[in-house]
Order: sequence, then structure tokens, then C-alpha cells
Amino acid sequence: MSKLAHRLGVPAAALAALLLAACSAMDAPAGPTEGAPTASPAQTSAPTPSPTQTSTPAPAQTPTARRPFVIEYNSTRNMHLLYSGLEQDFGDSREAVELALANMDRSMVPVIIEMLRFLGTSELVRDASDAITAITGFQPKDSSRPWHEWMEWLGRNADDYHPPEGYVEWKSALMSLIDPRFGEFLAPAAQGSRINLFEVAWGGVRPDGIPDLQQAPVVTAGEQEYLQPSDRVFGVSINGEHRAYPL
Repeated sequence: MSKLAHRLGVPAAALAALLLAACSAMDAPAGPTEGAPTASPAQTSAPTPSPTQTSTPAPAQTPTARRPFVIEYNSTRNMHLLYSGLEQDFGDSREAVELALANMDRSMVPVIIEMLRFLGTSELVRDASDAITAITGFQPKDSSRPWHEWMEWLGRNADDYHPPEGYVEWKSALMSLIDPRFGEFLAPAAQGSRINLFEVAWGGVRPDGIPDLQQAPVVTAGEQEYLQPSDRVFGVSINGEHRAYPL
């Protein structure tokens, strides 16, 4: 204390009195600050809140029972929904047709035409044909068997209806269900094909389903009874012998 008083240049007694007064001030309870508002007694009831403004939410897209969720439309996904294998649920096929129509998806036209031969029921075939009629404007004359007419129509209009991405792989897998050799035959087309793969159509029988003829009988032109004058034939002439084989 005496050293501190000496350095400050004040008597030690005076310094002790000053420190004692400061400590007493620190221990005293704080009074109201001059100019500070005096707190009023607490209210006995809570204030009534103002009503909150509510807004009507926008209606959400209603999911279907088959699809309890909503996803963005995708052509490739819809192609696989239309047909994905031997265990195909034709309810999914119907939904794929409806989605293609709802989105006016031109890329699904060749895929649906391809599937007209394989869809489960005549009703589904009719609905599928009606859907692509709505998309394209073409109406087959025979609604009970529209596949042949649709194939001929698409052959004339193929440049305007390109299938979705992944169509080659999808078709290769589809044909493999008939016979694995079909898939092996079509697989290289994924690396580039000089023809429109849509024009490769199944003939209705599996490989080797029609046995070759061994030593088939030969008749003269006047003896045959099954060819019409306008029917085409393969003509072969070898060493002066001429043959005609029905096309």
C-alpha cells in the first residue's frame, strides 16, 4: 500500500480511504437509472393475438393407386413401362399408353406400333391404336388388326417418328424373349446400323421353326395349281434347266 501511495504521490491513509469507499460502492444495491422507464404492474390477461392470414394451398397432383408418387415424364422410362419382360403387368402397359397420349409423345409411336402384336388383350390393342391415332392423325381401316396398316404407315413416315433413346437395346431384349439368337443378331446394331431397326419385324416363328424341304417334288408350270399369274417367283437357270421357286 505504502509503495503504491508513494508512486502515486498521495499519503497512504488517503489512498486507503479512497479504496474503502470504492469497495463500499460496488457492494451497494443498484438503484433505478435516471431517465429509465418504471415497469408497470404485470397485466392479468394475455393479449389477444391478431388472426393469422391463411391462404388456400394449390391442389397437388393426385397420385394414382398404381403409382403412389409423381415423377417427371421420360420417354425411355415409359418405353420400358410399356413392356419390360415376360412378367409384364399389362396394367402398366395401359398406363404407358395413357402417359404417351397425355404427353403427345411422338417418340413412343414406333414403340407402341411394335407392341401391337404383343399386348395382352384386344381392348388394350384398340386403346393403344386409338392413342397413336390421336398423336399422329392416322386412322387404320381395320381396327381389329391394325398392326399391318400401322407398319406400312410408319414405313412411309419413319423420318418424323424417331423412337426414344435406348430403343435398340430395348428391342434386342424384346426379341431375345422369343429366341436368344434374335437378341444376338440385333445387339451389334447398338453400335450403328445402316437401316431403320424398326423395319426388322418378327416373322411369327422362331428360328428353325419352318423346316427346310428335303428332295421337294417338282411339277411343271402347267401342273401347278397354287400360283396366280401375278405371283412373283425366284427364277434359276443352270445348264439349260430352268426352275421357278415361289417367293
